[in-house]
Amino acid sequence: MNSSIIQTIAIKNLNRRPVRTWCMIFFTFILSCSLFFTTVLVDSMKNGLEKTVNRLGADIIVVPKEYERNMADSLFLGELCSFSFDKSWIKPISEIDGIREITPQLYMKSLAAGCCSAETQLIAFDPQTDFIVSAWLSENNIKMPKFGEVIIGHLISPENPGEIRFFDRTYKVIGKLDRTGSNYDTCVFMTYETAKDIMGSERWYEAFYENPDAENLVSSLLIRTEEGADAKQIARSINYSLAKDSPIAAYTANGIMADAMKNVNNMTGYSTVLIGLIFILVVVALFSIFTITINERTREFGIYSALGTPDRKLSGIVLTEGLLIGLAGGLIGAVFAAAGTVIFGNTIVVLMEIPELNVNPIFLTVLGLKCIVLALVVSALSSLYSAWKVSRVSLDGLIKGEEL
Repeated sequence: MNSSIIQTIAIKNLNRRPVRTWCMIFFTFILSCSLFFTTVLVDSMKNGLEKTVNRLGADIIVVPKEYERNMADSLFLGELCSFSFDKSWIKPISEIDGIREITPQLYMKSLAAGCCSAETQLIAFDPQTDFIVSAWLSENNIKMPKFGEVIIGHLISPENPGEIRFFDRTYKVIGKLDRTGSNYDTCVFMTYETAKDIMGSERWYEAFYENPDAENLVSSLLIRTEEGADAKQIARSINYSLAKDSPIAAYTANGIMADAMKNVNNMTGYSTVLIGLIFILVVVALFSIFTITINERTREFGIYSALGTPDRKLSGIVLTEGLLIGLAGGLIGAVFAAAGTVIFGNTIVVLMEIPELNVNPIFLTVLGLKCIVLALVVSALSSLYSAWKVSRVSLDGLIKGEEL
């Protein structure tokens, strides 16, 4: 009995019991699908954090104490934020040893109303000291914006190409940044002069009951340290130099994202435990089904043995059935999860509050293969005992239908 005959027999056996077969495929489907989706989710969150920190381009961030979490949510999740402190803090902080560059940014938010083209994060920066946005503009061959001009993130699409409206005032769009996979894809960048114009509008006052002077406000100070300097130590020096009742505090770029990183690490641990539990349950379930069905088929194997089929070939039939079940379940699960990830990607991003899903074709293909391999391993492990028992029982016992 060659391998092709064994495969044919295994396929016919599975087709003869479709309900049992599809129940077993369902178990491996769940395992494959769960592994695929949790891996994509965790990997996307890790990539989002890494891209956010790397894209930030600063070693230290100074923000109001009570808005640390808001800053982290804005950087990673793209949540709109609007907070500020006095610009006079720049000078004393810039004099601390170890600081190479320091630049302010001001965060404002537009409204989901007729006065604005879109509800989005507005970020004002100082072209004279900036080392963040200017680097992005250089990468994208975009000139520095002047008064009344803005740069938009990749995912922003104004109704009228070339212009965008905020608080009933229209501004010229002079460039769109390449996609980054971070929250910056939904931000609008401008100079402080343009921000002052927005804050001085009547519609701004109607929305927030104030017309602050943007030139004197800062939402965050982005700091780049000297080469080889310890960012954590410099952040401590900044905090020690500030009065206890000062409204601001310094954090390292990684430090301000610490809670998000902790949540990702926790999710990684939870997903590992979940996959481990599903793995065990699937092995137990398939093992039980294989054991029961093989005991029902002892006479069948007895006939094969009487016709001269070697014991290892009998075991091969059982193992082949297990591998076919694992292949079918793993393949269906991987394809189903991949299709769901691509089709419902935007919905998943909103529900799970992450910047974007990693839908790179190579990544998804490699992950799908891993899921299929895992399903094959699980099915093979589940059928090993039954395969071994079939090869150990005597011909007489098989023909009599004795329990294996």
